[in-house]
Amino acid sequence: MQIILLENIPNLGKKSQIINVKSGYARNFLIPKGKCISATKNNINLLKKQLLQLKIQSLNVFKNAELRLKKFNNINKIIIKSKAGKTGRLFGSIGRKDIVNKLKEMGFDILKKEIKLPKGSLKQIGDYSVSFHFHEKIFIEKIVSIINI
Repeated sequence: MQIILLENIPNLGKKSQIINVKSGYARNFLIPKGKCISATKNNINLLKKQLLQLKIQSLNVFKNAELRLKKFNNINKIIIKSKAGKTGRLFGSIGRKDIVNKLKEMGFDILKKEIKLPKGSLKQIGDYSVSFHFHEKIFIEKIVSIINI
């Protein structure tokens, strides 16, 4: 019996894949649990339309990330002012939220999850290379400078 998988199933197949299984396995286990549907012409056409829509959506997300990267390239250096002691150790730390707030002041919107700090929060005065991920394939590193007030 041909079925269309609705989710990834180990040792069987991946989501949206059309596979052959024994009819009893499909009727008694997979279909009642909502893990697959039968591969009729209507269901196959529906699957093709959904896959096309997903490709279009992922392409739009990718293009949006490229546009954000171009806008982000106009920012040369991110300078954050913070209080520090004589040894250069900050009173507190600089995290992703602080970088997001600074970029919003500069006119660029970014999410916290798109910022990857080198080793957790930044606790010393200095320059740090911070990675910004706009998409799984689109990322850039910028210098974040922390200076004493």
